[in-house]
Amino acid sequence: MNDPIDEQPEYIPDPEKEKQAKAVHFLVSLMRLLGVVLVMLGLAIALDRLPPVPAPVGYGLILLGLFQLWAVPVLIIRRYIRARVAEEAIAKAAAGPDAP
Repeated sequence: MNDPIDEQPEYIPDPEKEKQAKAVHFLVSLMRLLGVVLVMLGLAIALDRLPPVPAPVGYGLILLGLFQLWAVPVLIIRRYIRARVAEEAIAKAAAGPDAP
């Protein structure tokens, strides 16, 4: 890190990895949005805004929406990071023991 800026290697993005990261970001955003929709639907049911549906169904949808809002994105990101780490380890092992 003490190297002058001119001597540091230039970052060259990998288009395939960027495409994967964008797909994961889109999926996480979609899961969060659907979680918010489930929470709102559950609240409407629990507050008797949708009369034919019993309130316990609304409470269940609220819990499912909160899980999808908070836990599912974390699980998706962890799976993506584990795949990237494994991919890099395989690439490093394939390069041989002399590779940095």
